[in-house]
Amino acid sequence: MSIFHPAALVCASCGAQNTVQRTASVNADRRPELRAAILDRSFQQVPCDSCGMAMRLAPHLTYLDVRRGQWFMVEPASTIECWQNAEQAAFATWDRAFGSQATPQGRALGEALQARLVLGWPALREKLVCADLGMDDVTLELLKIDLLRDMQAPPLADQSELRLVAGDAALLRFDWMEVASERVFEGLEVARDAYDALVAAGDDWADLRAHFDGTLLVDWRRLLFMEAGA
Repeated sequence: MSIFHPAALVCASCGAQNTVQRTASVNADRRPELRAAILDRSFQQVPCDSCGMAMRLAPHLTYLDVRRGQWFMVEPASTIECWQNAEQAAFATWDRAFGSQATPQGRALGEALQARLVLGWPALREKLVCADLGMDDVTLELLKIDLLRDMQAPPLADQSELRLVAGDAALLRFDWMEVASERVFEGLEVARDAYDALVAAGDDWADLRAHFDGTLLVDWRRLLFMEAGA
């Protein structure tokens, strides 16, 4: 079931308060058009009733796609600053629905699902693109780390993120974007071979890959915030 409920959203342009429908849960099996809207970036985006400016609620929902084996807890992008608490909450939600505290039917269903904590709309879209391209999301994060190592001046900042946005068998396209506005300020194209090389490298990346073992937040930035909090 996909669940919506009313929520207030203040327009950043004119200050008018709007009543919109916030999504609490998306079932992509029953509502494939919602998955399509996430991919075309129109999901939860509405015009202001007063000035017409496009507005978008920050995500706070669960996403389920049984056919593709996906379960996500989706929170605002700003949650990266306290990701440990969000991950604990996501583990608790997962346990109630599909884990140790779930019904036998829920546990059986959970065995076929990959659980993730996802922060922000671009991150959710990236997970869908990654799956459609037949890519492993942990290896994708290792690829980002590899790319950053080779950049002389990567546009790293607290309010920027690198996201996979498209690709095919030959080429992967990434965008650097502002976290809050989702504004893209730089693009990056990478040969798919770079990803395939990481898959083939195996043990060479085992130490970094181990940081994602048993986690829900598969995002290379968690390593930055772990170091900052050390």
